Amino acid sequence: MKTKQITLESGVYELREPTVGVLFPIMSLMEKDPAGFQIGLVKGSIYKDGKALGDEVNNLGISEYMTLMTAVIELSGLGATAPKE
Repeated sequence: MKTKQITLESGVYELREPTVGVLFPIMSLMEKDPAGFQIGLVKGSIYKDGKALGDEVNNLGISEYMTLMTAVIELSGLGATAPKE
């Protein structure tokens, strides 16, 4: 499983590639509730102090959220439109 560490003003975060158990339950939200899908993805893929971020996502500043969300999308390959060469 892929991981990545990011240091922001609010602390150090570990991003983990989403597992099947995290991704499959929220897949149906991708089109009908994109914001709900993103929040679900962040809650299960971003860790701080060894624990999943969970509902603490609501306490992130938007700039930190966007940085982390972009990194999770990249790490998981969900934003890829073509294979990287």
